Amino acid sequence: QSLENARLFNQTERLLNRMESEMMIARQTQRSILPLRAPRHEGYDFGSLITPARSVGGDFYDAFLLPDGKLTFLVADVCGKGIGAALYMTLFRSLIHAASTSDQFSFEKKLGSFTPSERLRHAVSLTNNYVAEAHETANMFSTVFIGILEPESGKLTYINGGNAAPLIVGKDGTILGELAPSSPVMGVIPQAEYAVNELTLGKAEMLVAFTDGIPDTQNSNGDFFGDDRIRNLLSVHDSPAALLAGFESSLNEFIGTTEQFDDITLFAIKRDQQMPDAL
Repeated sequence: QSLENARLFNQTERLLNRMESEMMIARQTQRSILPLRAPRHEGYDFGSLITPARSVGGDFYDAFLLPDGKLTFLVADVCGKGIGAALYMTLFRSLIHAASTSDQFSFEKKLGSFTPSERLRHAVSLTNNYVAEAHETANMFSTVFIGILEPESGKLTYINGGNAAPLIVGKDGTILGELAPSSPVMGVIPQAEYAVNELTLGKAEMLVAFTDGIPDTQNSNGDFFGDDRIRNLLSVHDSPAALLAGFESSLNEFIGTTEQFDDITLFAIKRDQQMPDAL
């Protein structure tokens, strides 16, 4: 009996070690899909933070320059956690990125002639329709906040499909506005309509986009991190780097020894003080 127990123990240990190794590979693979760093652009400062609740997660972000110099960035949150959410995160992220950067979706226009609104609607609608129709029975969906920034003017064209409302922060730390969701999530309603909105990011202003894992984070007492703590952090940190460090420290202190419940993602972009205002 003792030999049999030892054999079963060794088999279980080998299985657990293999699973742990495979999860580590999955985590490394998922991290490699995300951008190593935000693109550099004179006059702007960027920062990003992503912390899965498990080895892999459903949150993701992206930031990349288009051929005409405009900047596309997004944060998104696939429903669920763990392996299932991570697999669909890869699908959503790849579809959005490919559709955003492709100028092949219309033969009637020349390269680079698509407006930001057209490009955003195409990227989000293509992703939504594919997932909703090809993976209907999976019941997987993703929130998304995606924007295209014109660096010279600070003009931001964006879609918020069910994501937590990004905040616009003034140079003195005051909240100047919230970009509330005005469209459905991706992956549920085939042929859904997505509303495009616009604003201008003024000099020394910062846009902070995040997933609901931040306000919904709970501590051992069952308290939520909440919106007030987010706004307090925004009021005392005036750069994306400082803000991200502040969020990471505050969230770790708030969570303590409690197991993290949801994925956490934040992306910040700040326009330089010296950049001219839009005409």
